[in-house]
Amino acid sequence: MSCGMPMAESEDFGGGNPENLYCVYCSNPDGSLKSYEHVFEGMVNFMMMSQKMDRKTAESAVKERIAGMPAWSGRG
Repeated sequence: MSCGMPMAESEDFGGGNPENLYCVYCSNPDGSLKSYEHVFEGMVNFMMMSQKMDRKTAESAVKERIAGMPAWSGRG
């Protein structure tokens, strides 16, 4: 569980593989990890829509959150 998304069903895992450490949103269809920039942008858009944040606030929140994720540790 890299980003914190609960992964209970096979379709929740990257590439549909329950052995994958990354979720479907952080992975490409083949199960490989998406780029930091791609995941960052997706999370910013999600925060703006779901939390009604402006872009600057969403970027700040995502930078803080993503820095603690195993795949992106130290970034942000």
